Amino acid sequence: MKKIIFTLFIVILMTINASAQYKPFQFGLKIEPGIGWAKLDSENPYNNKAKMNFNWGFVGNFYFVENYGMSTGFNIKFINCEYSFENAITRTIQNQYLEIPLGMTMRTEMINDIRIMGNVSYGMGFLLDVNEKNYNAVGEEIIMSTQYAKMRHALIVKLGVEYYVYKGSCLTAALVFNNNFVNIYKDNQQDVLLNNLCLEIGFMF
Repeated sequence: MKKIIFTLFIVILMTINASAQYKPFQFGLKIEPGIGWAKLDSENPYNNKAKMNFNWGFVGNFYFVENYGMSTGFNIKFINCEYSFENAITRTIQNQYLEIPLGMTMRTEMINDIRIMGNVSYGMGFLLDVNEKNYNAVGEEIIMSTQYAKMRHALIVKLGVEYYVYKGSCLTAALVFNNNFVNIYKDNQQDVLLNNLCLEIGFMF
């Protein structure tokens, strides 16, 4: 009986020690400088101009085991772009979205103080603000009636590193591709997608 109790005690100690090697929960803040551009489903050739974006947000990671878990949070996204058809209308877009990502996070074992991490998520975005301007062929601003969808849907792919500065707290840096896959306009309008490529910089507590 004493041997059984001793064995159980050792197993419990090993489990506690293994659990202490990582945080099952991580929370943090991030900023995302980057660029945005439009992708059109159009038979006519068009010009596309990328624009600078700046996003920020909150991150929450929930690990099942040390290196695999779920991630969520929220992103405040400012997606800017410009596109035009030759000798026709030029449209600039500066839209703001509240995006809720939900996905899977994976990371390597520690390499000194660094882990390599990856994430694949679905991003559900809610339209917060629209800032659209349209110009004719001679550069005069014109008024157009454009109806935006209230939601934006995206596939988010992230690859980066975590640099641990104190126990479970780390600095993060990652390249993030946010790929919109559903038309941003309502039905019966030009099929347009707003994409985003960012450098994510954050701190996880």
